[in-house]
Amino acid sequence: MYCRPGRRQSYETGGGISVTGNSQSSNSEKPRTGSGGDLVVAYLKVEGVQFVFGVIGSSILDLTDALYREPAIRYVPTQHEQAAAYMADGYARVTGKPGVCIATVGPGVTNLTSGIAQAFVESSPVLALTGDIHTHHYGKGASNFHEIDQQALYRPITKLSKRVEHPERLGEFLQMAFRTAMSGRHGPVYLGLPRDVLRARLPIQVPPPESYRVLNHRVRPDPNQVDRAADLLAAARRPVLILGGGLRWSPGALEVSLSLAETWQIPVVSSLKGLAPEDHPRVFGLIGSTNSPVAMRAVQESDLILAVAHTFSQVATNSYGHKTIPRNPRIVHIDLDATEIGKNYPVVVGLVGDAAAALRDLTQALPATPTHDRREWLAELEQDRADFWAQLAAMAEDDSCPISRMRLLGDLQKVLDRDAIISAEAGATHQWFRFGYRATQPLLEPGGYSVMGSAFCMCMAAKLAYPERQAVAMLGDGAFMMIMPELATAVAQDIPLVVIVCHNDIYGNVQSKQYLNFGGRRIGTDLYIPDLAAIARDFGAYGERVDRPDAIIPALERALSAGRPAVLDVIIDARPEHLEAPTKVRVKDRY
Repeated sequence: MYCRPGRRQSYETGGGISVTGNSQSSNSEKPRTGSGGDLVVAYLKVEGVQFVFGVIGSSILDLTDALYREPAIRYVPTQHEQAAAYMADGYARVTGKPGVCIATVGPGVTNLTSGIAQAFVESSPVLALTGDIHTHHYGKGASNFHEIDQQALYRPITKLSKRVEHPERLGEFLQMAFRTAMSGRHGPVYLGLPRDVLRARLPIQVPPPESYRVLNHRVRPDPNQVDRAADLLAAARRPVLILGGGLRWSPGALEVSLSLAETWQIPVVSSLKGLAPEDHPRVFGLIGSTNSPVAMRAVQESDLILAVAHTFSQVATNSYGHKTIPRNPRIVHIDLDATEIGKNYPVVVGLVGDAAAALRDLTQALPATPTHDRREWLAELEQDRADFWAQLAAMAEDDSCPISRMRLLGDLQKVLDRDAIISAEAGATHQWFRFGYRATQPLLEPGGYSVMGSAFCMCMAAKLAYPERQAVAMLGDGAFMMIMPELATAVAQDIPLVVIVCHNDIYGNVQSKQYLNFGGRRIGTDLYIPDLAAIARDFGAYGERVDRPDAIIPALERALSAGRPAVLDVIIDARPEHLEAPTKVRVKDRY
């Protein structure tokens, strides 16, 4: 049988790395020994890590060899380290588990940084494990091969950045890494692992995770503050519930939010596309720089904002002004991170705690039935939503050529399952998706760091985590050119996702700003884009060019049933007036 590179078909060593925990061995038993790399992999196994993403290098050979001998963990080699970091982030977001990426010392470490920075901004629990300079040579600077201060490099973009100096402390630092990444507000952690630490002979003895970090702990807010919040919510005539991206890290929080909204007749809006399913009767869409006008109206007309795991970010609030959040707002803010409460807008009550736990406490503190009848206001919002959906449906019937983005989104909506995994790239592609697609699952998006190229990689990782679900990544052609080599990863690893490339030979988001603000003087935004379908076929993927509206659905169906990675090269409208979504909000401090 042909074995694709990077895919293990057998394990000569047999049963992988055995793990001896404190609860599994008696005092008389001597734990087996192995390399530092074996100990790292043993911790990954105990923590339930199923995938490790990375690029191999000499400094981490002891680690990758240990991965080779552990059949419970699949190593996914990528073409570039940034893709490994993006995949680890995507895996963490869709599973709630730690995502792990590895890289070699020096340039491998620097290549990871964009993905780790994205994970930091999105509070995603990613472990970056990299090689580092041998302890006997560390500190000689430029005289050393590959040496930079890696710990300092990662300190601003992680919750914890450490170099392991002594082999006997490797287990301690791994425990610290998992504890830090998964506690409180989640986030990435960096560990630099010198070659001598990875090669050292150590006892392979790993305690159960509950012995070194708290599992499934829910921080509950101050009961007195909960009572104050309940009184304010009961008294409000037009409250609105804003759900933020932190909700995805709190299991059960969405269900409690929707139950509260249903019982108390509260409209729900969100700052993350699809965080709350947009076909739910109480959900009115997205706030922010590209938005649902109904969601924006609900927030503007509210007399109380209940914000849950929401940071009132620059994008969501349109640069902290009052185009999203009304003047003199009354805000009850729930967040696990106390430093977020009152940071961008004053609050009347702040509740520090896990979103699901705080919402359950708040629900219990409320009267059994609503104090005010909000049905008339809800009916107005529902009519506005119906009108907005009708507008989107009419735009999605556009038969013009080149293909309009709304026609592409509308046809995609007709074909995909309700639980399909969808990612959308930064820039105009992301903007139109936020505007025109009715999402029922949280969109995998770059988020506040807004890197280009991550959506494809996050979608690949999500497909690995949930192989039974459809997976579609939508990218602009400029973003795809940045990350196109990872098609080799998708093909080699048999990841049958569909990549839709919006092909218009420009950086549309930036070029629209050149038209609007610089008299149409274009520099750096016109692109040379080859035949992407043909290139996909050369990679071994399914490739098809789509240049007519009536060809979209048949092409999508062929791509979804191809049984291998597929690229649809869709030729879209590049006219200046069609580059930005209609609800794009402009503010003075941003183009």
